[in-house]
Amino acid sequence: MGAVELAIRNLDFEAATELEGPTTVRLSGNADGRIVAQLTSLIANLHRHIVDARSPQVTVDIRTLEFMNASCFNVFVSWLNLINDLPPADRYQLHFAINPAIPWQRRSLRTLSCFATDLVQVVD
Repeated sequence: MGAVELAIRNLDFEAATELEGPTTVRLSGNADGRIVAQLTSLIANLHRHIVDARSPQVTVDIRTLEFMNASCFNVFVSWLNLINDLPPADRYQLHFAINPAIPWQRRSLRTLSCFATDLVQVVD
């Protein structure tokens, strides 16, 4: 069976998700208000898949994501709320792979990790 994929390809933003093997979502380009609804849907579908598959972690690779506005960043905050609403045994971790050369990534994701130290890990 081939890999199941959830994806967004819109203007100057792309999200690709690999669900077989280690669960990974790669975001690239510019995440602005034009893709908030699509990103919200992608994360909701991804969350359901992860819970059903009982995956222990998801790698969120944003190393080529140049920009993310507050509305899109709030999708990540909402994702953490979805995870926190799960019974403790069903919760999974988010590992964010960031590009240290893009300053907003380090600042924003480190802040996010402070609010969910048990769920979020940030790696360069």
